[in-house]
Amino acid sequence: MNSKVLILDDDADFNSLLTDVFEQADYEVTSLLDPLQALELFSDGNFDLVVTDHKMPDMTGTEFMKRIKVISPETPIIMVSGYLENDAIRDLLSDGVGGVFLKPLNIFSLLERTSELIEETRNQEASSGSNSVSESAGAFIQPSHGLEFTFRSYPCLAEKSRKFAERLYGLKDFRSTLTLTGENGMHFRAICEDIAGFYERNYEHFFYFDKDSLDQATILASLQRAVQTECERITCVILGADTLNDAQKVLLVQLAKHEGVFEATSVSIRLIFCLCGDIDTLFDEGLIDEHLYILMGTAEVPVPALRECAKDIPVLAQKLAVDSFRELGKDSVPTFDKEAKDYLQKQPWPENYTELSLTVRKAMERISGSVITLDVLTGKGPAIQLTQREIFQKEIELFGDQAIQAAWSLLDKDTSLVAELFGTDIEAIEQRLN
Repeated sequence: MNSKVLILDDDADFNSLLTDVFEQADYEVTSLLDPLQALELFSDGNFDLVVTDHKMPDMTGTEFMKRIKVISPETPIIMVSGYLENDAIRDLLSDGVGGVFLKPLNIFSLLERTSELIEETRNQEASSGSNSVSESAGAFIQPSHGLEFTFRSYPCLAEKSRKFAERLYGLKDFRSTLTLTGENGMHFRAICEDIAGFYERNYEHFFYFDKDSLDQATILASLQRAVQTECERITCVILGADTLNDAQKVLLVQLAKHEGVFEATSVSIRLIFCLCGDIDTLFDEGLIDEHLYILMGTAEVPVPALRECAKDIPVLAQKLAVDSFRELGKDSVPTFDKEAKDYLQKQPWPENYTELSLTVRKAMERISGSVITLDVLTGKGPAIQLTQREIFQKEIELFGDQAIQAAWSLLDKDTSLVAELFGTDIEAIEQRLN
C-alpha cells in the first residue's frame, strides 16, 4: 500500500506542484490550502507524513505542527518556508520536525528525506511494537529539560550540564565578580549570553572584551552607552582572562573597584572572568596576578567538558549544522543519523566546543544529501566534490523526468522557474524536456 502524505500550503500553485511531485513518486496525496481544514482531516485520517508550509493565514506551520503532534506524536513532519531565521529552524528541529527545506525546494532532497522519515518511523514502530513517541534516526529532538529559565549553550539533557545551568541561575545576582573555568575550546561567550538572558534587557547590559579589545577607551565608551540607556547595572565579560597583559590586569582591578578613571561611574559594575584552566594553577604560573586572584576567587564555577555531557553533544552538533547550512548554500538542514550521533557521544573532544564545531563544519562541507551519516562525519566515505548540476543529474536518474514535466506545465512552461525550483541550470532542464 502506498504511503499517505498530507500536504498543507496556502499557495495554490505551489501546493499543486508539490502534490504532483509526490503523486509521481507513488505517494497517496491529500492536499489542502487551509490549516484548519487540514487539522480536522488529520484528526480523522491516518497519514504517514505531513509536509506543511510555515507562513499561512489563521495558523502558522509551527502552530499546526504542535497541534498535530498532540494527536499523533509519531507522525513525521517536514516544514517548508521561503525564509526562516536560524533560531526558528533550531526551535522547529527541537520540537520534533524531521526536516526543514527552504524555497525554492530541491525536490529530490525533499523526496529523499520523505522516504527516510517514513521508513524510520515504521522501523521504530516495528521494533517497539507500539505507537509510542520515538526519535527518528535523523530528527533533532530536544526533550524539555524542565528548567524555569532559558538555557541554550547546553541542552541540559546530561546531569552535569543541568546542574551547571542551575548553579549559574542561582548565582545570577552575584554582586561583583563571577569566574568561569574550563578546558580549552569552551564556548564561554555562549554561556555568558545565557547568563545575560536571565535579566531584563533594559535592566542589565553585557559587554564582551578579550585581550585585543580590552583597553581604557573601549571600556569607557561602553559604559557611557549603557549609562545613556539608563540601565541599572553593567556586566563586563572578560574572555581569555588568563591571556591579558599587565596593563589590562591593572585596568580590570580598577574597573571592579570603581577606582581611577572608573571612579565617577554612576551604575553598578560586575565582571565575569572566563579562564582556560584552574585559578590556583594559573596563579602559580604567573598568568593571574595577586589582585585578580583575589577578585576571581569570590565565586568560581567550573564549566563541564563536552565528554561529561555526552547526551548534549548530538543536540549541540545539530545546532551547529543549522548555523552553517545557509552559509554553505544548502537547500535543507541536514540531520544526523543514529550511528553519527553515537559516534559524537563517544568522542573525548579534548578541544571541546571548538573541536565539535570544526567537525560539524567539515561534515557540512562534505554532505550532498539530507542526512549526515557516520562516513560523512568522519570523512571515511567517498569524497563529495559534486556541483549542484552534477547532483541534479545523478538524482534525476533515480526519479525520472515526470517531476520536471509536471513542474514545467504548472509553471506556465517557464524553464527558468523550473531550473530555480530544482536547483540547477536552464540547460539541464531543457535537456530533460527535449
